[in-house]
Amino acid sequence: MQLTNSGMSCDAILSALADPNRRAIVDQLRQGPAPVVALAKTMPISRPAVSQHLKVLTDAGLLDCEQQGKRRVYRLSQTGAAALRDYVNTLWDDALRAFSDHAHLKAREAAMSLDPIVKTLTVPLDPQHAFELFASDLPSWWPVATHSISAETQDTPKEVVVEPRVGGKIRETKRDGSIHDWATITAWEPGARLALNWYVGRSESEATFIDVRFEAQDNGTRVTLIHDGWAALGAPAPQIRGGYYTGWDMVLGECFQRHCLAHLAGVS
Repeated sequence: MQLTNSGMSCDAILSALADPNRRAIVDQLRQGPAPVVALAKTMPISRPAVSQHLKVLTDAGLLDCEQQGKRRVYRLSQTGAAALRDYVNTLWDDALRAFSDHAHLKAREAAMSLDPIVKTLTVPLDPQHAFELFASDLPSWWPVATHSISAETQDTPKEVVVEPRVGGKIRETKRDGSIHDWATITAWEPGARLALNWYVGRSESEATFIDVRFEAQDNGTRVTLIHDGWAALGAPAPQIRGGYYTGWDMVLGECFQRHCLAHLAGVS
């Protein structure tokens, strides 16, 4: 990579600094301007050799030389230092960008490798009734006091609705009238399956996938919930998945099961 500043090549500057004696001269001049004789006293090389190194540094644009009577005084060049600074800054920016890209790639790979959450529950209802209670009746049993947009401000929703069709929304209306979508329904098969693009509290581009199956069993219906698609969440995916892993135990294993049992008791 080559950068220039006022016609100066950073390649020439870096080449000039490759020699340890020239770097020692630059370090001396960082303390202030100095003539050749003063510089030579601090160097383990001859005065002609110091003069030659000074010429290389000057030609590279790192030093300025001023004739003061019979002596030449050298000082660091602001222009040359600026060219070197620009190069290092650009190198630093590229390194940060490469690190960030690598970190995002690793985070995405980690998110893609996350296993789906699978939760199962058996309820003493036939698949049709279990589906209706889970999907159509969701606003009645969902724990909105803790699992809703309104809960973020310690409030409860004014309303939660489920639009019973493919392409329909699960939607929350807050008490201030604002509307927030939780999910888009991608499969609506009464008695068999409900599938959702789930993005409550996020943009739809960050949707994960929920697939709920209802299968008849001898003692009722086996409800299987699969929550997958964590790669859409990027780096925070492992932490978010961890929250859902325990959250579904409460939402499905406690709230929905309790609602099913209460319905069954009311029917009988």
